[in-house]
Amino acid sequence: MNIKHLTIICFLMIGFFANAQKLPEVQTVNLRAPAGIKIDGKPTEWDSKFQAYNKSTNAFYTIANDDDNLYLIIQVTDIYVINKIFSSGITFIINKSGEKSDENTISITYPVIDHTGRPNIDLTHQPQGANADSVVIANNMHISNKVKWIRVTGIKGLDTLTSVYNREGIKAAGLFNNKMAYTYELSVSLNNLGLTVNTPVKFAYHLKFNGADINNMNGYTTGPLSRTGFPTSVTIEPGALLLTHDNLAFMESTTDFWGEYTLAKK
Repeated sequence: MNIKHLTIICFLMIGFFANAQKLPEVQTVNLRAPAGIKIDGKPTEWDSKFQAYNKSTNAFYTIANDDDNLYLIIQVTDIYVINKIFSSGITFIINKSGEKSDENTISITYPVIDHTGRPNIDLTHQPQGANADSVVIANNMHISNKVKWIRVTGIKGLDTLTSVYNREGIKAAGLFNNKMAYTYELSVSLNNLGLTVNTPVKFAYHLKFNGADINNMNGYTTGPLSRTGFPTSVTIEPGALLLTHDNLAFMESTTDFWGEYTLAKK
């Protein structure tokens, strides 16, 4: 890596941390969603601005609503967190009682990827110059071709595995931008949640970045595990991250946090 590229990366990281430090760890406001919002994995309508940066999950996020839907947008730049996402997904749990022990909740997990059909995402190359578009386009093409399912529990009439192309009031999408930040977008109809802006009530939400399954992490084919839980053999495909005891432990662990939200009226 030359001095020019190192300088650019340093400036990007300085900007990232400066922005993160200005934000609360958990969103503190209710918010109307931007007009004309599209669930496409692009933060265009949000002006790439977020309401919180949660250090437990290393993620920016915003929750918002309009009269019909609740929206969640997340952006992640940590490549190890991104690898977790493409192994086991992000789970968004709506808990109307606010009690953490309550099992009568609505849970939505995306992306849901079959072990045999995981997308081959290149996480090792930070796009630069002319190479930027080719890396990002290839990654997003793999996502479009392989990421087809949403897991849903707690909504009557919906199958546990629901297609991303469903007409049941749930939409989800995720894409990389040319800086290799991954943006996740989700919308779910208020009708599915049993909520309405006419009589808004405070509800709790639980956001979980599920621990990666080592046999379903991007770019790895593993042999049997040793006594310490580390694989005795690992085949690393092009574009995969270097696997060490430390980052394996991080990727295998679930990180999460709780928050509260009240639907915003016009």
